[in-house]
Amino acid sequence: MVACGAILASSCNFLDEESRGQVFDSYLTTQNGLEGALTGAYRGLNSPWSVGLCNGTYHQLTAGADDMYLPTTDASGTEIDRCGVTNGNGSVGSTWNGLYKVILNANKVIVNYEKCSGDKETIGVIAGEAFFLRAYANFILCQLWGEIPLILSSTYTAEEATMEPSSPAETYAQIESDLEMAISLLKDERRNGEIGRPNKLVAKALRAEVYLVEAGYPLKKEGYYKKAADQAKEVLDQSAAQGLLLEDDYANLFRNIDKGDNITTEDLFVIPASVSDFCVFYGWWSEPGEIGGWNILFAEVQFYRDFPEGRRKDYTFYTETSDGRSWEQWEKKHPSYLKLMMLPQNGYSSCSASIPTHLLRLSQTALTYAEAVARSGSATGDAYTWVNRIRTRAGLPNYSGLSNSEFIKAVVDERKWEFAGENVRWYDVLRLELQDEVFAHKDPAYDPGSLHPAGDKDYTFPIPATETLVNPNLK
Repeated sequence: MVACGAILASSCNFLDEESRGQVFDSYLTTQNGLEGALTGAYRGLNSPWSVGLCNGTYHQLTAGADDMYLPTTDASGTEIDRCGVTNGNGSVGSTWNGLYKVILNANKVIVNYEKCSGDKETIGVIAGEAFFLRAYANFILCQLWGEIPLILSSTYTAEEATMEPSSPAETYAQIESDLEMAISLLKDERRNGEIGRPNKLVAKALRAEVYLVEAGYPLKKEGYYKKAADQAKEVLDQSAAQGLLLEDDYANLFRNIDKGDNITTEDLFVIPASVSDFCVFYGWWSEPGEIGGWNILFAEVQFYRDFPEGRRKDYTFYTETSDGRSWEQWEKKHPSYLKLMMLPQNGYSSCSASIPTHLLRLSQTALTYAEAVARSGSATGDAYTWVNRIRTRAGLPNYSGLSNSEFIKAVVDERKWEFAGENVRWYDVLRLELQDEVFAHKDPAYDPGSLHPAGDKDYTFPIPATETLVNPNLK
């Protein structure tokens, strides 16, 4: 019913039609109906205080890594921070539900687009966006949960009530198939010129990330580092022609000005927000109580101390209030993430804003290329160039003359600094099996508690109890 409501609310032209009888049997045979279903899929990514990735709860889900810390005063957050999550955890369900809302609405488009009336070229692009969104949702779900229900139908079937979860191998095969379809159907330009819609290049960039993950744990697919390198290189070679460039100044990446222009030249995939269609990805979730924040999400202390000094560090962390109190004097005694705040220098703070959520940046594709090319052979001059461009704007010296293993470690480290607090590090920790190393390096004086050794714990989330109560086969 929630999904149907989102579809109806998003398709005004459809509501203007004079319909009699079985409306829901026929609305997906029109182009307007497909648009409505697609809007429902996008809404699965951002429904503030409800479902999706544009909420603070998504930050919590990736806080098992070493870049983020969740205070022990929040029971749900502590489970995640300690990698001991139960299936009744209150912060997990919104991300799960939002991503399946994406999938179910995308399925409505995918199942019906070939028999739909309207402009065939536009309908093809609508379908391409749906394939992309389904691939993206399954990609996030599979990384977080491992074995998941792989749902491809557009309507509820009796079989789904007792279905068993699919293996990661089965899910990734579907993700690859969906991205292949997305790339074949999408155009070089974004539909209607809207930054929030994927184009062919964005789908290829996502495919490079998928290949990189498939090359690591748990699948460890042979030859996939080379596939990731080749796909990322294709994106990088074509990016400038499409106006996609690395920002020269790191400060421009997270201006976070409400009702302002927050799109950057390196945004590949973002979820837009507006005054009426706001986002709660930024703001009070990530702000200390000393300035009115909710004391929910902070930077891990040792991670902050290890972070290389320079312009990037200055614009990543918030460490001192306007009255001169440093983070050591705050109640929670942890630095905050400036990039996740509605910047205090703008003179306001809120729990909602018209700031878009940046989900995939060109700098990530560049570092994916550098790591993958080194792991599949040896670091190239082009790989050094991209890494050093990112380091230059961070205020750091260039790399040169590293051994291949040294270069790989340097790039993995560069990823954790560049995307600190951006929900990237946890996925890197998982695919590279760094859990023991990461947990051992946290400062126990600031992050007390019993951390689970990697060998003793499954680091995927349990499927929410709301799902397993309905279908015990998902346990």
